[in-house]
Amino acid sequence: MRNSMSKHNAMIFHFILALLLMPLVVAPLSAQGRGGQGGRGGQGGAEGRGGGGGRGQAANAPKPGPIRRTPDGKPDLSGFYQANAGGANYGLEQKAGEFLTPTTRGVVVDPTDRMLPYQDWSRKERLDRDTPQRGYDDPTAHCFVAGVPRSMYTPSPYQILQPPGYVVLLFERMSWRQIPLDGRQHLPDNVRLWQGDSIGHWEGDTLVVDTKNLNGKPWMNEVGDVLSHAAHIVERFTPTDADNIIYRATVTDPIAYTRPWTIEIPLTRQADGEILEVACHEDNGDLHHLKDVRDEYRAAQKKEK
Repeated sequence: MRNSMSKHNAMIFHFILALLLMPLVVAPLSAQGRGGQGGRGGQGGAEGRGGGGGRGQAANAPKPGPIRRTPDGKPDLSGFYQANAGGANYGLEQKAGEFLTPTTRGVVVDPTDRMLPYQDWSRKERLDRDTPQRGYDDPTAHCFVAGVPRSMYTPSPYQILQPPGYVVLLFERMSWRQIPLDGRQHLPDNVRLWQGDSIGHWEGDTLVVDTKNLNGKPWMNEVGDVLSHAAHIVERFTPTDADNIIYRATVTDPIAYTRPWTIEIPLTRQADGEILEVACHEDNGDLHHLKDVRDEYRAAQKKEK
């Protein structure tokens, strides 16, 4: 059961922290034109303020041209991108905003009710994760990689490279994915990775990425949407013009869900894009406060017994 006093203290702390950091954050954000690195687990930023998670296209920007091509005729996906994720890092399902947590538009497109088809145990776990005392448990708060598919909608930019035989994704939050296109098989099942093992191929103009061998440790966002080690993820990157990609990810995870489900997010190439060096540990001042909230809750629970 959520401890109301712990929640109240956590709310007060985050409100004061936001006020203290505001003068430090506003100037850099104005200069960079994108969101910062705040949030309960160090994953906040542009989504928390505007819901879009990126600069997007100016109102008077020229219409993008046709799909760019590599010399072999495949779509050229290379460039800097920002996801218009609508707050997916704070929940894949649509939900109203809460204290210092933004409204999320919902990115689930299948099932048609736009709700994740949770098993009973995993829905209970997800709700428990979305309590103040569980914020410390989000692996990104400890600077572990966001995983798949979370890396694609964390509110920070990333770069796609397309050397011969590969697609490489470089994330500003200190991680990368190397996706071979040579038809190789997945790693043995006993090899488990934070980002999983991804292999890709082309279906027409769509890059299809098949990911297995996950370790089940990453959370899918700050509210704790669940993904187990048994998950099989198929991502589709479909360019619609020179600067825009429709990203879809279908997750099959029989341990946590009753059926497969799919999310959809638009990605936009940024003409003036760049990825910066993010010093997660050095800049991670929130972690010890999250630990204090957790420890306070545990102490209160112990007293009640």
